[in-house]
Amino acid sequence: MKKGILKKLLYDIRNGTSHSVDYLLSNNTQDTLSKKGIKIRKIFSPLLRAIYLTQTKYKLIRERKTGKVNKKPGKIFVMNHRQADDIVLGANAIGEHAYVVFGNKDLALETTYGLGLFLNGVILVDRSSKESRKAAYEKMKFIVENGGNVWIFPEGYWNLADDGLKDETHEADCHDSECWLMQDINIGALRLAKETGSPIVPVILHYDEVGKKRCYSKRGSEFYINSDDDVFKKKDELMEIMNTTYYNLMEKYSSYSRAELESDGISLREKWIQLKEELVRACDIPKRGYKLDLKDEKRIGKAKVGRPFTSNEEAFEHTNNIVITKNNAFLLSKRLSGQKKR
Repeated sequence: MKKGILKKLLYDIRNGTSHSVDYLLSNNTQDTLSKKGIKIRKIFSPLLRAIYLTQTKYKLIRERKTGKVNKKPGKIFVMNHRQADDIVLGANAIGEHAYVVFGNKDLALETTYGLGLFLNGVILVDRSSKESRKAAYEKMKFIVENGGNVWIFPEGYWNLADDGLKDETHEADCHDSECWLMQDINIGALRLAKETGSPIVPVILHYDEVGKKRCYSKRGSEFYINSDDDVFKKKDELMEIMNTTYYNLMEKYSSYSRAELESDGISLREKWIQLKEELVRACDIPKRGYKLDLKDEKRIGKAKVGRPFTSNEEAFEHTNNIVITKNNAFLLSKRLSGQKKR
């Protein structure tokens, strides 16, 4: 081990950080990955997964996939994203080794999480950097083309928000309401599958907070994207599969009446707020003064590549310039034009 890295590691042990692995932020694939590393991590993966289960208060209950599970490497696992426990529980829900794409530098380097991620295998991304996001794609490609698996949270940020978010680049979307099981997903995983021929394997985690804390998981069937497929149409198909799987887990394991859920006199709304606060606090780093900001996470995690769309207002803007007569007045009908009623 190089002297500089050893010095950083000793510092990390004393201070509960992970700066000895900050080289993982390099945009150069060769600096962060190797064929040898892929092989070694596969060997230790079962042991790490067993350790991970001791790091959460949730009991994982895996719903077995019917039929044969293809263990051949080169798969792209995609998973819904709700909280920090998704890492330790998700690794076991997948059931085989996969490099995880992780996009929070503070949580990776200012805590000991980074060392655990390094042992598992991680692609560390600075999501605010276009170059880092591009490099992450090349790293994922290197892994699947060299006999490894990758693991992505394609929503880009935790699905705990209650409202849309508008910024200088994006309109507020309707996929991040509390009534949506999943938010819209980035298409990076689908582009990778199309380019490499690797299958996508959807994995769903469903948390049950009633009584004993449990997490139910389901690993789905392999999902392929052919070279002539439209990735946006395939994205819609994949989301349909993931949402359906999620709903089925909820229906099967968590069918409660409202009376049952509010029997302690606390409303569901209050419980939802308390749960969100608890999950967010779990990621605070007091010594750094760092507090997880869901709005900022949402801002930098929003899909950077999306299907271009035209709003109703844009589509019918031309009607503002029409000279209305008795013969063309019907063009202003909101029912016929598809314009939204105000």
